[in-house]
Amino acid sequence: MSDIGWELLQGFGRFFVHPLTYVIPVAMFVLGILRVKKERASFHTRMFRAAFDVTAPLLPGLAAGALLSIIVAVTGMAVPLVFIGLVSLLVFLILLTGRIQWLSPAFTVSAAIILALFLPIWETGNQMVDSWFQVLEEMNYQPVLIWLAAFIVLEGLLVLRNGKQNTSPVIVKSTRGKWVGAHRLRRIWLVPSVMFVPEGMIDPVSWWPLLSAGEGGLALFILPLAVGADYSIFHTLPAPAVKRTGLRIIMLGLAAGVGAAVSFYYPEAVLYTAVIVFVLREALIVWRDTEESSRPAFFRPRSHGLLILAVLPESPAAKMGLAPGETIMKVNGLPVHTEREFYKGLQKNSAYCKVEVLDINGELRHVQSAVYDNEHHEIGVLTVKEKEEYPVSGVQL
Repeated sequence: MSDIGWELLQGFGRFFVHPLTYVIPVAMFVLGILRVKKERASFHTRMFRAAFDVTAPLLPGLAAGALLSIIVAVTGMAVPLVFIGLVSLLVFLILLTGRIQWLSPAFTVSAAIILALFLPIWETGNQMVDSWFQVLEEMNYQPVLIWLAAFIVLEGLLVLRNGKQNTSPVIVKSTRGKWVGAHRLRRIWLVPSVMFVPEGMIDPVSWWPLLSAGEGGLALFILPLAVGADYSIFHTLPAPAVKRTGLRIIMLGLAAGVGAAVSFYYPEAVLYTAVIVFVLREALIVWRDTEESSRPAFFRPRSHGLLILAVLPESPAAKMGLAPGETIMKVNGLPVHTEREFYKGLQKNSAYCKVEVLDINGELRHVQSAVYDNEHHEIGVLTVKEKEEYPVSGVQL
């Protein structure tokens, strides 16, 4: 029991000396800075502080890591240290490129498996490097495919459950040259996963590990990994689009699980599964982008009313229950079609605001709230302004 406790303590120590433990949160904070900068350029305000991009995904990422760790701990899956290094290197390189959507286990782990299968073919002449390649050549990859499948399913759950929350409003330019609104999901989740490495102090027992790790005990590592999502949602509200993407990723994870099961009977299926998962994950990105570009924008100026693109947190609009996708028809009894009319209606009553809003189901409702002195000119809604000149940095649809 003392050996297990000592290994657990060492596992936490290895987590805190791993560079990705610090690189990933820094990358998350940089995303927050870039988001705030773009929101201020488009709307002269921000939705959340930059640190929100670190704190908001933290608990969901840790929860996903805990579930992934339970799977590893129960099965006793073990991988050599050089494979952990290979996965870590790929995650680090992707973070350097800024291609957040590539931070999917379908890319990082699948690419690591493919490289690990082909690198031993290359003889470098360097004794240390060649010894690493030999370890990769002798490695059993069937358990890694199980881990990959579970990781992809958890990626889908992160997107499905957490991705739809707190998306960032953006202004984009359509192919017709008109400014329209969209929501962008650009997020990184820190997902620490327990990993076992051969030749440690944790001895096997009669029923464990379920997946053979060879002779000797196991050493415990807590590996900091990252899952990323990055895409803009034009044609609908954020929630249904993100839900659809999350479900597709989960289906990919289940398909990877089938490939993992087949690999125990046909070992050559390891390579095929890794390649197919990699290709299909890219196909999902292309499929999603094609859907977005081929459909009309949802957040565009309307002939009647003022469409809400986003609602600032803790604002009077948020307290009134206004939501993106709803259309403001009247403010303090005055019909509104433009932002100028909207502000005119607000100034009619500097202490109180009554809003007639058309919800996403096409039903009218009336909401109201007190407006304080420093809020008399705004209630916290962001809209697409039909005639305003937006920054040149607007994204082309």
